[in-house]
Amino acid sequence: MKDMTKDAAKLWMESEKLRLRKEREENRRAYWNNLPKIAKVSDIPQLPYAEDPEEWKSFYVVKLIEAGAISKGLLKDGGWYIGDHRNATVARWCAAKNKFEYWRTKFSSRYIDECNHFEDDDGYALFVPIYEATEDQFERNAE
Repeated sequence: MKDMTKDAAKLWMESEKLRLRKEREENRRAYWNNLPKIAKVSDIPQLPYAEDPEEWKSFYVVKLIEAGAISKGLLKDGGWYIGDHRNATVARWCAAKNKFEYWRTKFSSRYIDECNHFEDDDGYALFVPIYEATEDQFERNAE
């Protein structure tokens, strides 16, 4: 690399960036193609950013459901669910709003906030439900 011209070094760096990006994408695909069964909240994988909404629905959503996440069509209105969201592990499904509700604390205030199911990616944190919870588990998250 010492003997390269600036232009040659720049071209090499760009090709390295592309190679590494492709390698990361291949590794991510391999992981998701072999996604282990989800038994507990800590088993839920970090959700990747998918630039293509169709890829999100046709690949990542399918893999999550195959691994044990509950699809939106199986949720019960008013039902409480254990799962994963950046701010909660218990949430209630509200069919009228087509959203999950969960307890959130911000600036020492506690209130009910909302988020989307993982099938409805809106660019913000999503809830991935894995099994039903009790109302008591939901209310305990308010404490």
